Amino acid sequence: MSLLRSFLICLSMYTTIPVPHIIWEEKNMKYIFYSLPLIGIILGLTEYLLYILSLYLGFSSVLYAALSVAVIVLLTGGIHLDGYADTIDAVFCHGDIEKRRQVLSDAHTGAFAVIYTILYFIVLFASFENMYDKNIPVFIFILVFTISRVLSLFLIALVPSSANKGLLYIFSSKENKKLLLIYAFSLSLVFVFLTYILISYKFMLILLLILVIISIILIKYFKKVFGGISGDLAGFSICIYEISALLFCSISRLVLWN
Repeated sequence: MSLLRSFLICLSMYTTIPVPHIIWEEKNMKYIFYSLPLIGIILGLTEYLLYILSLYLGFSSVLYAALSVAVIVLLTGGIHLDGYADTIDAVFCHGDIEKRRQVLSDAHTGAFAVIYTILYFIVLFASFENMYDKNIPVFIFILVFTISRVLSLFLIALVPSSANKGLLYIFSSKENKKLLLIYAFSLSLVFVFLTYILISYKFMLILLLILVIISIILIKYFKKVFGGISGDLAGFSICIYEISALLFCSISRLVLWN
């Protein structure tokens, strides 16, 4: 039952899907981060259904891309984009660690957050538009939205919490992080194998290299600039992983796929 309750809380936090009310107590939130990849699978399947429906109804690539971007925002409630925008503001504040943390927790939106969120949407839109009507397998959609959340678990497990409060701090014991790291590593191996089998080994190797490099950069940057990781930074990392994986899939579809 703890697994089910954790999954329902995860759904209520990271999606707009209606779920029964669950009391937010420690025993019910024990496995909440383990449920995060399932959110990626739900989002990936939803995007694939939209893709199939758009092809069937003869939508233009522009309309399909616009609806695909809208689905991400509407299904997630924009929660990760909120972390992305807050992080951008903190990055450009050019202060010390404490100042950046203050900006990160500030509810106000700055100019840089608006500018880079618009840029994010432009790249996201263009990536979807370039993939339209190209016989994209369902696995690609699941891969993009699930691996981004799996990799965010690595960051949660490897980077210390930047504050003495919040969900990440509650989950910051060595035992919890060790189990989460094993879980994330196991899921990563599964997706590496599936990508090798279902797409191609070249695609798998290059995507893996790109995501590993991004992960190393984020780990070092979060430690140096923010003194650790927070919920907003985790949301920022999911956005970065998603846009990177989707852009790579869009660019490489004619070259690296079987």
